Amino acid sequence: MLRVRIIIIMIGIALTSVSCGEYQRIYKKGTAAQKQTKAMELFTKKDYAKSVQLFEQLRDMYKVRDSLENIYYHMAMSYYHLKDYPYASLFFKDYTENFTQADRVIECAYMGLYCDVLAIGPADLDQADTKKVIEALQMFTNYYPDSEYSEKCNEHIDLLRAKLQQKEYDMVEQYYRMGEFKSAAVAAKNTVKLYPDMELRESLEWMAVDAQFQYAENSVKSKRLERFQMVLENIQDYLYTHPSGSTHFGDVKKIESQTQKRIKEIEAIL
Repeated sequence: MLRVRIIIIMIGIALTSVSCGEYQRIYKKGTAAQKQTKAMELFTKKDYAKSVQLFEQLRDMYKVRDSLENIYYHMAMSYYHLKDYPYASLFFKDYTENFTQADRVIECAYMGLYCDVLAIGPADLDQADTKKVIEALQMFTNYYPDSEYSEKCNEHIDLLRAKLQQKEYDMVEQYYRMGEFKSAAVAAKNTVKLYPDMELRESLEWMAVDAQFQYAENSVKSKRLERFQMVLENIQDYLYTHPSGSTHFGDVKKIESQTQKRIKEIEAIL
């Protein structure tokens, strides 16, 4: 039994060596037809790292438009499967620009955008390109409203908007925890204006209230009245949107009472 297993392993090694040797021969000296046949064979076997190398060669060898269309498509798909999303996006977009009448043009237009979505990191990383990708996805759905990819684009937009919202929320929370109360209050209000439907709105408006109160408490005497009045404005914004059962409702009402007391004390001195 052991002898049979050894023979099988040796045959496997020999076949692998032959396969690698064949690949190297075709890669270095094969004809365009041989390279294309081998590239498609490797792509079918999901050996994308090798197939894409041959597709890269074929891109420079072929001049026939129909052949190039197939090469560009499989080259882009190879990079996609290799999770090299920036490069995959580049080739999908090249495809849509060069083969505008091809059957796969809508698919490639979507795949280029999908690769852009996948290339965007978590919310705690830089989101500079996120708004651009959202705009591109919206343009796709406007241009191809009946496409099978429209619903997916809307899902991607929701996901990216959630990342942007989380990024803004994290910034407000960081200001708040660091005691940068003026910045926290301003950032919280701006974020609510920018994303009025976000799930974390209640928490943001609470931080706008408490941060402004803390800022007013620690202000110089000449600025306290104005800044406590701003607290009341933030409280009204909170109460207008959130009912009595909301998470921070009780805390906000307590700050409202404290703020009104502070204002009366200041006005009594003036």
